[in-house]
Amino acid sequence: MNINITLNASMRSNLLSLRNISKQMDKTQLILATGKKVNSAIDNASSYYQARSLTNRAADLTALLDAMEQGIQTIEAAT
Repeated sequence: MNINITLNASMRSNLLSLRNISKQMDKTQLILATGKKVNSAIDNASSYYQARSLTNRAADLTALLDAMEQGIQTIEAAT
């Protein structure tokens, strides 16, 4: 049983538009789910690497803050 489906130019154009809208919706849902404007270097390379650098810097500062708090508690316990 062979079924042939033929599409005219406007139908094909509409289907391609729907496919693009679907891809954009998927991308928007990923942004909303992760809370990140840029999720990969493919989206926007400079923004992605800048955000990654800032995230790493924030993690480093958090680690330093934790170490300082631990040092303060040690000194308070010793006195």
